[in-house]
Order: sequence, then structure tokens, then C-alpha cells
Amino acid sequence: MAALFERSVLGLDVGSHGIKAVELKVSPRTVAPGQYRVHPRVDTQAPLRDHLQRFLGMHHLPTETVAAALPARQLSTRRLEFPFSDARRLEQAIPFEIEAETPFELDDIVVDWNLLSGDRQHGVVAATLARNEHVGLAIQTLEDAGCEPQVLEAEGLVLANLAPVFALDGTHLIADIGHEKTTFCAVIDGRPALARSLPVAGKAMTESLASELGLDLEAAEQHKLENGALGGKGGAASPGVAAIVDRIAREAVRTLEAAEARHGEGPIAREATLTLIGGSARLDGIDTVLARRTGLACQRLRMPADAPHANLAEGIDPVLFGPALALALRLSGEAVTRMNFRRGEFAYRQDLASVFGRELRPTAILAAVLVGLLLASTLSGIVIQNQRAGRHRQAAAELYAEAFPGRANAPAKPASALRGELASAQERAEFLGLYSGNRSALNLLAELSEAIPSDLEVRITEVAIDRNVIRLDVDAQGYEAADRLTTVLSETSPFEGAEVSGSVRQDRKTGGVSFNVNIPLATPGGAA
Repeated sequence: MAALFERSVLGLDVGSHGIKAVELKVSPRTVAPGQYRVHPRVDTQAPLRDHLQRFLGMHHLPTETVAAALPARQLSTRRLEFPFSDARRLEQAIPFEIEAETPFELDDIVVDWNLLSGDRQHGVVAATLARNEHVGLAIQTLEDAGCEPQVLEAEGLVLANLAPVFALDGTHLIADIGHEKTTFCAVIDGRPALARSLPVAGKAMTESLASELGLDLEAAEQHKLENGALGGKGGAASPGVAAIVDRIAREAVRTLEAAEARHGEGPIAREATLTLIGGSARLDGIDTVLARRTGLACQRLRMPADAPHANLAEGIDPVLFGPALALALRLSGEAVTRMNFRRGEFAYRQDLASVFGRELRPTAILAAVLVGLLLASTLSGIVIQNQRAGRHRQAAAELYAEAFPGRANAPAKPASALRGELASAQERAEFLGLYSGNRSALNLLAELSEAIPSDLEVRITEVAIDRNVIRLDVDAQGYEAADRLTTVLSETSPFEGAEVSGSVRQDRKTGGVSFNVNIPLATPGGAA
């Protein structure tokens, strides 16, 4: 079932020296590794579009859901504070704060933000802005190559997505040492606090070696990789390369100090760990030199063996693929950042055919299964109801035959016929005046007359008979007559329930008494 909801996402790290891609298989509960690919940009004069098309086609990489990043040099980040942290209110307030602090019009920039900290009465955000022209060019370039990005993140800040997967707890400064630039991301308690970029990295080191040793750039690059440039592998340290690493170390310390000032919650720079990623971070001895220059614990990115997502780093070098992996994680449930410059006029517009063909395929399959189950349930219900109705018709026909044995043919609808016969019998009973035991009113009066002894001196002045009771108004000579009358009637069917109703009244002039007698016609627990 998990595979039913699985989709492939692609993190695309477009560098000046190479292109790296990480494919992840993402489902609501799992993140699994796919392809990890790297493509060197040997011909730097060829358009980026051509490199991307060749790279994607060669490895058959998925392009339906892609995340890329704007270069850090094209971004500007501001730390803003508000007396609230509600996302909707922040979304409305941040652009106006940015407009007041920058020389750009709101119509000329795209602004997005990450919440750094907040409670009901205070919110701190890192708002990042980019020029419309830069956003549009990045989208157009990737779209022309056939990999339009669904998410366009901020280079640097997006590296914070590595923190939960690689267990980078506490304060970490992630340094992406690439070919032309070094990008820093300060991560405090799993959240990105600050990102900066320095325009020196591996290329500057190679150029320095070439100048010192009188080599061309290709030979200098090979010398750097094989012999080192910082005194490792038995070779002498290059003063130029050491100076570049010193500059990277100074900028790392400045970035941490700036993050500490922005965070505003005590010293964090001395407690930080410097974590290295990027192609030039693999230079032999660079971690040792940076640790000595910064005074920080320094390590290359590595996956803890007991980490829940340890499979994401199996068989690959996370130092090289770190930036691309951070972009791919942005499209998963493990993402820390939520920045996306595809807003407003640059908003991503999903191809509906693609949605119905890919994103909604699991839903369509489940819907088809549910419709099938519903049809099966409906059909089985109809069959059961028909069988039940057939049994009821058979039982009704048998009852009809028992009630009317002289009828030659049973009716097509015996239940309706029985209801009709019952209604007809009730009409005849009402017309003929039938009461208990199918007696008529005349029969009841005759039986009542026979039940009263001739020596009992009573005079019945009024008789009322309905379907349930006979009411008698009686005059007699004394009280004992009332007792004797009810006793005699109670011993005669169908007058067993006879009783005096109300009190016995005495006529003062004649000395006689009058009383009422009620005789129920319904037998106990039965019908009248």
C-alpha cells in the first residue's frame, strides 16, 4: 500500500563546475533513496540548458517534481521581529517591512520567509528577497531544459534540511565549499538562522597552485587532488591555498557571530560545530586546518550509523551530494525550510493531465476499488432482499390458503389480498355490530337478560354497548341488589368482569338506589 502513494522527487544542485542530482522515493511515511548522479560541466561555454538536457536524459531522472535553488549572491536576507507570530498576519506584514528597508519596489521583488521563533506575542522571521529578473531567468532556464522546478529555494538556507536527517543537533554551521564560492548556513536547534556566501572556494585554490607552481589549471587541479595543498599526503602546504582557507575560516566565525546577534539568546558561536560539504570540502586536511583556524569542532558531513534515515547515505559520499540531498529533502516530509520563490506571477502551475496521470493515480485506484465494493455490496443487497421478499410472499400465500381454503388460485400479491380481506371483514363487523365472540348487540342483550335472575328486582334504565365495554344504568330496591347483580353477571360468560362503577346513589324519597355497572368485553391479554 505504501508503494501506491510513493512518488519520485528530484533535488537539482546546479553548480559552476558540475551538476548533481538526488532522487528520493517519497511516501507519506517513508523516504527512500533513488539515484545519486553527478555530471561535470567540462565545456563551460555550452549553455546550461544543454548540460541539463544531456544529464537528465542520460540517467532517465524524474522531472515531475523538482527542487532547485537561487544562488546566494542573488539573495538578501533580513531578520524581522513582530508582536505576533500568526502566519497569515506575518504574510501580510513582511512585504511592507521589507519595502521600508530596501531600495526596491514590491512589484520588482519576490519575498519569502522562515519563522525562526515565535509565541503569541512575539515572532522572529528570516525574510529573504530576490529580484524578479533573477527568479524568472532561473525558472526559464530549467523549464527550457525540461525540468521546471516546483520549488525554487534559497541557496544556503535550504541546507538546514540536512539537520534532522544527519542528526545535526544544537548549533551547526554548515559550510558548502564548492568550486567558485563557499556558502554558509547557521542552523540553531534545527532551524536556519542565517546564510551567507563567500566568492572563494576550490577554483581559487587551483588558480593559486597554478600560479605558485607554474602549472596550467588542469595540472594544478590534478596536483591539488593527488598531493594535497595543505601539507597533507607528505606534500608542502601552499601559502596561497592556506590563505584562502584562512579567509573561509574568518568568514565562518563572522557568520556564527552574526547568527548569534540575530538569534539574541546568549553565546552560540563557541558551542557550534563546523560541518563541511561540497566538492572542495574533500580536500585533504581542510577539516583539520579549519578546526585550528576557527577554534571549532570541525567535521565532514557523515551519517550516524543508528540514524533513522541511514539508508540515504549508503554507497554515496554525503559530502559531495549534500546540497542536492537538502533540495530533495525539501520535497519530503522531513523538510525544515518552507521557502519558495515561486510566488505571485512565478507561481507553479501544475499540468492537470500530469496530476490526473500521476499524483491522483493512487486516489483513482482507491476510488475504483471503493466503487467496485459499493457495486458488489449493492448487488448482494438486492439479491438478499429479493430472496427475503420471495420468502415473505410464500409465507403470505400459505396463510391466505389456510384462511380461504375454498379459493382455487392464490392471488399474485397474497399480502395485499390478506390486507384487503381483513379490511372487508372489519367493515362487515362494524355494519353488523359484532362484538366479543362474534356476538351481535342483540345477542348480548338476550344473554344479559337470561343471566339476570327473575327474583332479582332491578330495572335497567339504559344500556350502552361499544366494542370494548357494556355500560348499564340500574335502579334497585337496596344496596344488596348491586352486589348480587355483579356477582351473578361475573359468573356468566361473557360478563365475567362485571363491576359497579362509581358509587351507589340512594333516592331519599323512595329509599331505592341507583348505580352503574361496567362489563368489559375484551378478555385479559386479548382483543374484544
